[in-house]
Amino acid sequence: MSVAVSCTELPIRTSRFAGTRVLLGPASRAERVIAPTTVLLFLMINAATAGSIVSMYPEAADRVALQQGPGANAAFRFLLGPLQSVESTAAITVWRAGLFMIAAFAVCVALAVTRHTRRDEEQGRVEMVRAGATGRLAPIATATIVAVVYCVVVGLAMSLMLIPLGAGAIDVVCVFAQYATTGMAAAGVALVAAQVATTAHLANLTATAMVLGGYVLRGAADIVDGWGWLRWLSPVGWAELIDPFGADDLWWAGASILVFVLAVGLAGVVAERRDLGAGLLAPRPGPASTTRLADVGAVAVRLLGSQAVAWTVAIAVYALVVGAIAPSVDELAEGNQLFADVVGAAGVSASLGALFTSTMSAFLAVAASAWSVAVISRLRSEESAGRVEVLLATPTSRSRLYLAHVAVAVGGVVAILVATTLGLGVGTAAAGGDAGSAFADAARATAVQLPAATVIVGSAMLLYGLAPRSAPAGWLVVLGALLLGPLAGMFQLPQWVRDISPFTHTPTVPLEPVRGTPLIVMLVVAVGLIAVGRAAFDRRDVG
Repeated sequence: MSVAVSCTELPIRTSRFAGTRVLLGPASRAERVIAPTTVLLFLMINAATAGSIVSMYPEAADRVALQQGPGANAAFRFLLGPLQSVESTAAITVWRAGLFMIAAFAVCVALAVTRHTRRDEEQGRVEMVRAGATGRLAPIATATIVAVVYCVVVGLAMSLMLIPLGAGAIDVVCVFAQYATTGMAAAGVALVAAQVATTAHLANLTATAMVLGGYVLRGAADIVDGWGWLRWLSPVGWAELIDPFGADDLWWAGASILVFVLAVGLAGVVAERRDLGAGLLAPRPGPASTTRLADVGAVAVRLLGSQAVAWTVAIAVYALVVGAIAPSVDELAEGNQLFADVVGAAGVSASLGALFTSTMSAFLAVAASAWSVAVISRLRSEESAGRVEVLLATPTSRSRLYLAHVAVAVGGVVAILVATTLGLGVGTAAAGGDAGSAFADAARATAVQLPAATVIVGSAMLLYGLAPRSAPAGWLVVLGALLLGPLAGMFQLPQWVRDISPFTHTPTVPLEPVRGTPLIVMLVVAVGLIAVGRAAFDRRDVG
């Protein structure tokens, strides 16, 4: 007797990692712009740093003065770590761009891992992939491979370029280990965060907080006697303990690799046991009915409010740290005729600490303007999910929807700049600085940054108005504004190139008096960009 068996009754058994090779193709395609841009950016900053060191410290005596001056200052030790070796340009380059760049790269790796795990799962792509003959762990394996390749490429790029600058073989290996293993540890943390959190936003916040928290702990260990043990608590601290051009201790790289291996294993275990879309850190569900969402503006605030608070708190904390170390910057000018001549040549009676606050305010303003890109990214997700179309099916007009998000973007930037002012002022006052002048300098330095930040808001909203797929290009706008504005001096760019960034036209208060004309022009430009974006959004298809 023969028995007919339907094919649907036969279980399809696949390996846990089946389909990983196939998934690497789309993952590589998704990174085809972001990854090369990141590698190029890190190389450019490192090369510009090396070039500035060669021109500013050509002699051994100049480098010793750097070590005994800024290298011994608490502010620079917090931001960059101690300057222990001045034997070569490579050693000083690693100090000037080392730990901060390592932490920044670790954040980039964490964001990349989240893009290929929780964000794909949140948008339904993982469910669609898993419907085929794909293993449960294939998405995690794909993200892990992408992250490791990312770390190796950047580690090689950042270390090999030091060879012409005087780095020895062991020093090159140690610098490679700093970038590669710290990035791998961040990737492991992000993999676990992507399994625990239920949204890509929460996963990004968790992983980024872990990396930046380690950077802050490492900074505290460098400026407070007896707190050196804080370096043992994070991969960023372990990267410092590797100490290229000094101890060359590669054992600490093994600690980061161990974290990576354990985190990947933990993420795999959790992924095999949880339901798709589930997690421990879930957003609290809203009430079944409410009167608080009476219009589209209230909806925009509800969707973006928690994210705005997270951005504001994060930048305020960093501003607090910057403010706390500002008084120690003035110590550099005490008895130093060079600094006195520089400040005197500026024609103002500003302290070096006030100039430091002004410079850092520009960097924080760029970070504040990046909030607008987060707004259009969320709006793009809402449109992709079909919820914007549902809103527009009500009496809500396109203009109201667009302008509501413009208001949230501008309001968020203002809130972040206000928080920056408070952080700088409170930090300076808590560190023993003059509270009155600290708040006054911080308020003026951040207030003049608002018009430039609104130009970035207008650019971001214009990109979304033209097409939702253009939203990621907003990050390139922010990056360009940073490189051509606050960081332009590192690259020795011609003035006409610097003028592309709106932050170039912002008065450097208190180094120079406030000039109303550029501020008014930038506000007009911002309004024009928003108006053009609104017109484009009114005419294009939604969805």
